Amino acid sequence: VMGPPLPPGPLGHPFSPSEKPPKIVIELFHDLCCPFCKKMGQTLEKVMPSFEAKHPGVVQWLYMNVPQPWHAQSCLMHEACLAVSAVKPTATWPFIFALYEKQAEYYDAQVTDLSKRQLYQKLAELAASVGVPTEDVMGKLGLVEGENKGSQVTQLVKWYVKAHRIRSVHVTPTVFVNGIEAPQVQSGWSEDEWSEFLSGLVQ
Repeated sequence: VMGPPLPPGPLGHPFSPSEKPPKIVIELFHDLCCPFCKKMGQTLEKVMPSFEAKHPGVVQWLYMNVPQPWHAQSCLMHEACLAVSAVKPTATWPFIFALYEKQAEYYDAQVTDLSKRQLYQKLAELAASVGVPTEDVMGKLGLVEGENKGSQVTQLVKWYVKAHRIRSVHVTPTVFVNGIEAPQVQSGWSEDEWSEFLSGLVQ
């Protein structure tokens, strides 16, 4: 049956592998260029491993790529993330955390005079800091043969964009718990506030 291409598997970058279906799935719809996502992400960098140690396998955290169009560089940042995931899936979250740490280097004023290739190179060099060879990432970001077909990760970008549009996600960060939006979750939550929220879910 002819039709548009479909993902070969579920979308989302899991924080840790699940040996059995988790009780709770938390989807984090984040933009890598969004300072509010950075704030949440850096708190979760502490919360997620701590909670996993106490409740192994109960929660599956999924990072959902949401490139926001008002920052042109955002799509390139997400392409690099997807390239890292394609080369070495276990490096995806370390790359996300590393990019949040360096996020200010990718703000509008800092990148306005950089070419697309220069931005790719900068992102690929950051990937090397989490164990993914620069040349492998650049290989995934290189143009494929054919007219205006993008890179090897362009189709993944399309699927992620379609996924968040179908879910009516506009603001980042947006969090879903077991398929339902959780608007009470705030980007500025502390570790204690996250712990209280998670404790209520696992009771």
